[in-house]
Amino acid sequence: MTKIEFEELSEWAWAIRELPSSIEALYIDENLILAGDKEGNITCWNYEGELLWKQNVGNRVENFVLAQSSENANLFLVAGLDICGLNVSTGDLVWKAELEGISDLVAIDEKNQQLIVTSSVFDIEYHDFIEGSCWRFSFDGDLLGSHKMDEKAWHLHSDKESVILGLGRPRNGILMVDNDKYEHMNLEDSPICCGYKNILGHSNGVISIFNKSKIKSEKICESAISAITMQNNSILISNQSGQLYYKNKKDTLWEYYSEDILSLVNGVTSVEFDLTFASTRTDNGSKLFLLNSKNGDLIFSSENEKSIRTSSSYENMLLLGMENGKILILEMDLLLRRFNQKNDSDNIDEDRKKMLDKLRKLRK
Repeated sequence: MTKIEFEELSEWAWAIRELPSSIEALYIDENLILAGDKEGNITCWNYEGELLWKQNVGNRVENFVLAQSSENANLFLVAGLDICGLNVSTGDLVWKAELEGISDLVAIDEKNQQLIVTSSVFDIEYHDFIEGSCWRFSFDGDLLGSHKMDEKAWHLHSDKESVILGLGRPRNGILMVDNDKYEHMNLEDSPICCGYKNILGHSNGVISIFNKSKIKSEKICESAISAITMQNNSILISNQSGQLYYKNKKDTLWEYYSEDILSLVNGVTSVEFDLTFASTRTDNGSKLFLLNSKNGDLIFSSENEKSIRTSSSYENMLLLGMENGKILILEMDLLLRRFNQKNDSDNIDEDRKKMLDKLRKLRK
């Protein structure tokens, strides 16, 4: 048995929390769980699930990042037209700044002690993004500079060495940001459509890995990349055709196929083995899959008429943010234990049914 009713899966959750509207942002680490919804509500719990604070920033919340070196404003997020700086200990809104267009992504540039934020302008007539901007703010909310471009940034990554933006059309490629200097690097002649850290996914099925100002590209498939994440030293890649690839540096270790696009992909652990979570995200709901990361075998699947909007994982914890405002907090060892108990119970019921059938035949 691999199909699980979503209601039953919810009963196996370590905890369930709820916000007033659709969950659009999640974050989890060893200390905190953060959730933000479509109406601007933000809630913070500790790792034991106890409420720490609530806040509202007035618009759809996306993309939480924390700055370790800042004491006042140290939790940053994008919300509608704004970039917001909060205090992660108290939930206080320290500052807010309005951008041009919709705010998209935010990252911490620890090297230069600043925030990098992107925004974009969508043209309804052309049904496309016609302009993008990259903004630099201090941790206290002071605008340090901005840079306009003809492209929307679909990915933003910062590490100790560099800040990179993955661009769409017309230029495609990478925009490298070093304080107030901006340098464009050509890659594949294909727009970047997603990314994870320094790994960029292209619409032609190629991934590009940026390392020390150099690029290594590899053709994965014939369909646009839809999501990327990493587990240990392996890369998980899904595409628009519903394929999921598990790769190490040299080889594709396994593939899994879904009929729909796997928009959400996470690596998560249990005591026994590593796990891969993948889910579709449509207006008609979501189909989710839990796989064994060693071989790609399906452990179980489930589906729900309410869409899973976003997901996040840390070690053995997996968060699922639903369009109805619910947040499922799944602890993998507890989840697998209850799944195995159900399997054992179903096997006993099946054996009992077979025995009763034999007895009925003997009575005839």
